[in-house]
Amino acid sequence: MPDITTEADVRVLVDTFYNKVREDTLLDPIFSDVAKVDWEHHLPKMYAFWNGMILGKAGYNGRPFPLHAVLPVGKEYFERWLELFKETVKENFEGEGADRANNAAASIAHTFATRMGLIDPMASQML
Repeated sequence: MPDITTEADVRVLVDTFYNKVREDTLLDPIFSDVAKVDWEHHLPKMYAFWNGMILGKAGYNGRPFPLHAVLPVGKEYFERWLELFKETVKENFEGEGADRANNAAASIAHTFATRMGLIDPMASQML
């Protein structure tokens, strides 16, 4: 299986992952009904974000947490998001880039859930 080494690989990861999100009964309503995500506008931002996280490429300008902080989600949403992300990586990639992607996703999910008060920061509990 290939590793995540190019922007085209990141695009495959992002597209495949968000297709799963849009089919997920827990996550899709948050993206579609609450956040009303415009996928044509959102996906290029996600390509840039994950290019930075996985490949170290500049291009993403933004602050993702404030946009997520207002969503009516619990810890189970972050757990499911991370589960789908790791599943997508495992099905399509392996290697150092895949490991970076999984580690970044776990860190993001944990940080967001902690900042939203869904995880006790003193419990050292990971998602």
